[in-house]
Amino acid sequence: MTRLKIIILSLICLLAVVILSTIRFIPTGEEETFLPMETEADLTSKNFHLVGDRSGLKEWELEAKEAWHFQDGKMTMLEDIEAAFYIEEGGLIRLRGDHGRILHSTRDIELQGNIIIFTADGCQLTTEDLNYVNRTRKIKSSKRVDITGRGMEITGRDMCIDLVTGKLTMKGSVDTILFDAFGG
Repeated sequence: MTRLKIIILSLICLLAVVILSTIRFIPTGEEETFLPMETEADLTSKNFHLVGDRSGLKEWELEAKEAWHFQDGKMTMLEDIEAAFYIEEGGLIRLRGDHGRILHSTRDIELQGNIIIFTADGCQLTTEDLNYVNRTRKIKSSKRVDITGRGMEITGRDMCIDLVTGKLTMKGSVDTILFDAFGG
């Protein structure tokens, strides 16, 4: 009987350890951090510079203060980023953000944190999260986006900038304020 009690007590303790370990790793809803430990990277770089091109034409240019390259993870993690995206119809979009990553297999770029986009016509867009999809040449954000400049303020979600045409669209709820629209 004593052995049975020890076995049952051991199973209860084992079950408690498993449950506590599982609870510890359940996501809390907070954003995941993009920054890995430097010691895990295959290669680290300071003042990182990369150009994305297709058929010899420059599509984008990216600089980061620090980069961590992971061969097994097939990605490069970035910190303190500035980038330029070239629009096929002419024009340039510049942006900066806190951190992000480049996925090696697709050449997609994901950015997070204090993202500011500057357009050639003087508008400024701010958001917390965006993705560049290399295959379609689109910059997308499902988060809130605020646009200011040229006598307007626009707030919305589900933004997409098509880098082929240079057109910006928002599918989510959009609020617009126009200043001096009627000469007043």
